[in-house]
Amino acid sequence: MTQVPDPPELARLAAVHRETLKQDRATTVEQLGRGADAVVRKTYHNRGHRWLQSFGRRSRARREFDNLRLVAAAGVPCTEALGWSERRRFGCVDDSTLVTRLLPHSRPLKQVLAELPRDRAFAVRRRLCATVARLVATLHRAGVSWCTAMPRNVLVQGDPAAAQLAVCDVPAAFAIGRSLHGTRLGQIDLFDAVFSPSRRRDWSATERLRWLLAYHDGDRGAARQTWRRLDRRGVLRHDVTAALTMFWYLYVVLPLRLRREPAPRSPR
Repeated sequence: MTQVPDPPELARLAAVHRETLKQDRATTVEQLGRGADAVVRKTYHNRGHRWLQSFGRRSRARREFDNLRLVAAAGVPCTEALGWSERRRFGCVDDSTLVTRLLPHSRPLKQVLAELPRDRAFAVRRRLCATVARLVATLHRAGVSWCTAMPRNVLVQGDPAAAQLAVCDVPAAFAIGRSLHGTRLGQIDLFDAVFSPSRRRDWSATERLRWLLAYHDGDRGAARQTWRRLDRRGVLRHDVTAALTMFWYLYVVLPLRLRREPAPRSPR
């Protein structure tokens, strides 16, 4: 178990300022401290079947900590992961906590899109959709599957017109060791990002096409081909495909790869 900042430091920040940003049965999100020292503490609570499913697995906070480091290594802006902690009983996780640096003056992309009228802010929306598309493309070229590429998991920092974006939630991401840009595996993220029923409400058809053009570096042929594949994909088919793909890579391919890797030699 690791945790940075340590508990006394978190207690000091909480004494300065403590604000609950989100609270439900599964998650508690708090801001601790103010200014440059402020952090976000996310605590995930496992109950019932979620508790049982955590047996022998990395906790959600640990996965998200590792994945934020993975995203940062890929050169994609993201919230800075400071540390994680967890409590276990009988091999299962009761709760786990992730601490990240607070990204000041930021809001979820989902909220920003809802506030930007399509008829008067088309230039800003166009810039945002292109920026998030290039962000996803960078992840895919680095071999990282996001698995939750929704606008609520992207933060817009400052003025939306500047389109400064950062990834903030990646508990399900994984790396496959090779580029998945333009592949069927990559299309799972693209459906979540622009073609699911919710995304069709977030983005207009023109914006979705612009999104794909930015993802494919202006290649209209590739963008149209991806559009045809995703436009006729139903939610049920997508959910089944995503679940099977994640199971295959997380529980078959990656464990086998780890077993085949030679153990590091001890220094002589």
